[in-house]
Amino acid sequence: MPIQREAVEEWAYVSGRCASLEARLLGKDFFLELLRGQTSEEAHGRIAKSAYVELFPHPGALYGYDRLLRQNFRHSLYSLMAGSPPDGPIDIFLRGLELQETHELLIRQGIARATAEETERWAERLGAGFAWLSGFSVAAEARPLFAAHPVRALSLWVDGAYLVEMLTLASVRPGLQPYIHALVSFNALKVCWRAFRSEIDIGWLGNFFFRGPIPAPPMRELAAVAKDRSPMRLVRLLGPADFSLADEDFYESYGRESDDYLTRIARRGRHDVCGATRVLHYVRQLWVEHFNLNLCLSAVLTPIDAKQVYARLRSD
Repeated sequence: MPIQREAVEEWAYVSGRCASLEARLLGKDFFLELLRGQTSEEAHGRIAKSAYVELFPHPGALYGYDRLLRQNFRHSLYSLMAGSPPDGPIDIFLRGLELQETHELLIRQGIARATAEETERWAERLGAGFAWLSGFSVAAEARPLFAAHPVRALSLWVDGAYLVEMLTLASVRPGLQPYIHALVSFNALKVCWRAFRSEIDIGWLGNFFFRGPIPAPPMRELAAVAKDRSPMRLVRLLGPADFSLADEDFYESYGRESDDYLTRIARRGRHDVCGATRVLHYVRQLWVEHFNLNLCLSAVLTPIDAKQVYARLRSD
């Protein structure tokens, strides 16, 4: 894709919509109040005071919160896209939804046990549905690995395809590069750590994940991290240069801290009158709102400690 010229007038309409919609976003006090609820009826009483009452018209509807909130977030993105230039912030979040749903498809039992030939046919179907997932191929030297566990290979390839798509967007919209480069770092870190915890050899990462424009660390250093399975060494190897965590905090706080790091980058656009960064700021806030609402409803409707949930709330 060619670099898009950042013409201010192209972003004026969608930026104005974002500024208007921002006033409807829920504040942190709403989520704290929601966490005090003990029943679905109490939670719904609080939801009824917000715009989400249309999504959850009665207490029983709350039990479909994960599916309904995902649908609502997607609908909001499509609504904004109608007046937005292409290849911008909205595409970042839409691709994130598509990545999540692709992985959900790949872990279903029927696909998880697929042969190499069946998996390649699945890859063709995915590519037909989403352009960014087209082009799956296996190099001759990687064929033995692929034959041993084809769905694992495709899953890693899908993660890599998502990062390739993000880096393509970064090349098109230079203003989004700080956010996208951090997003790529955090996703690469997450994929590698998941592989190490599953005791997957780094050969899988080299053959199916790190490819094209994805910044790959020296394989010798990655192998050393895999050997001692140190999450903090992986953070230092793959995370953004100014991102850090205390050793004892990794398992409890990495997800929250990495998300909040991205939110802080997006927040730089809050004072822009219009432009891709202004839209990114609002859409990131909207993502945080949906994440927090999903988290709080899970605490009320399932046996999750409210104090733990409070510590996991993302900042806006």
